[in-house]
Amino acid sequence: MRFFSPLSTGLLVGALCLYFATPAHAGVLVLKNGDRITGEISAIWDHEITIEPTYSDEFKVDSEVVAYIESNREFEIELDDGREVVAILKGADSEGNQILVVDGEQISAPVMGLYELGEIDDPVEWDSYVDWSAGVNRGNTDNSNTKLSADTTLVMGDHRHIGDLTMIREDQNGSSVKEQDLIRYNYNWLFNDPWFFSAGLSLERDPIRDLDKRAVLTAGMGRDIWNTPRLTLNIQLGAGMITEEISNTNEDSSVMQWSLRYRQDLFSEDLEIYHNNSIVYYINGRDNTIYKTTTGLRYEITDLLYANFSVDYDYETQPAENANSEDLAMLFGVGVEF
Repeated sequence: MRFFSPLSTGLLVGALCLYFATPAHAGVLVLKNGDRITGEISAIWDHEITIEPTYSDEFKVDSEVVAYIESNREFEIELDDGREVVAILKGADSEGNQILVVDGEQISAPVMGLYELGEIDDPVEWDSYVDWSAGVNRGNTDNSNTKLSADTTLVMGDHRHIGDLTMIREDQNGSSVKEQDLIRYNYNWLFNDPWFFSAGLSLERDPIRDLDKRAVLTAGMGRDIWNTPRLTLNIQLGAGMITEEISNTNEDSSVMQWSLRYRQDLFSEDLEIYHNNSIVYYINGRDNTIYKTTTGLRYEITDLLYANFSVDYDYETQPAENANSEDLAMLFGVGVEF
C-alpha cells in the first residue's frame, strides 16, 4: 500500500527543508512601500535596523522606511524618551505605531522611537571617541597647539568604566611650552540606580611646566541626573590623596574632588555638545585648587568620522614656580567614533 506518491513525497521534503532553513528567530520588517524583509533581526542603533535574511549577509535598513516590525523574540529596547524595556515586537496598532509587548501588556511607540535594540544575552555596551585637534597662530607670535585625545565608556550591567587619554603639545616661537600627558580612569558601580559608588585614578605630567608627575586617587558617590540616549549628565563627589613631584620636590596631600560629565544631541543626532569638568581641592599640604574643563562640539560626517571643536581650560591657584595659573586652548580637528 502506497501512502505517498513520488510527487507528494518531494513536496513534503521541500517543505521540511524550507522550514528548517528558516532561522529559528526569524522576524519581519514591513516597509512603508509594502515590501517585506524576512530574517533574523539583531539590533537597532542610530535609527538603523540590522537584519540577516537566509539569502544574504546581514545588512542595515533605515528605520524611517519601516512601517513596523514583527518578531517573537524578546529584546532589550531603549526608547527615545529614555525608557528601557524587555519586549516582543508585535506589528502595528491602528495608528501605525509599533506594538511592544512588555510583561504581557501592550505599549505603542513609533518605529523611529526605538532608539536602541539589542539581544538580551549581550550585557556589554561600548562607546569610544578618538580625535586629533590643532590650533595654529602666525604673525607677531608663532604659536601651534596639537591635541590627541581618546574617551571610552564601557558598561557591563551595573558596572561602568570610563577612561580618557589626553596628550597636548604646544610650541611658541619654535620653543616647546607645554608637553602635557593625562590619563584618567573612573569606575562606577550603580548599586541603586541613579546612585552609584565611584572610584577614580588620574596620572598627569608636564615636565615643561615643572610638573614631573601628579597622581590623584579618590573614592566617593555619584548620581546620574539624566541617562537617556540623547542626554546624559552625572556628577560625582569624592575624597582621596594626591602625590606630586614639582621641580624635583615631592608632596602628598589630602583632597576633595568634584566631577561632572555632560553630553547632549542638539537639533539632530548629527550634532553633539559635551562638557567635562573636574575640581580638585587640597584639604591639607600646599594651598592649591585645580580646575579642568573641556567643552566641545562634535558633528557627524559619516557613521565613523566626525568633526570636532573643543575649548580646554585649565587653572591652578598655586602652580609650579615657572608656570602660569591659567591655560586656555581652542582647537579644531577630526575624530573617529566606534
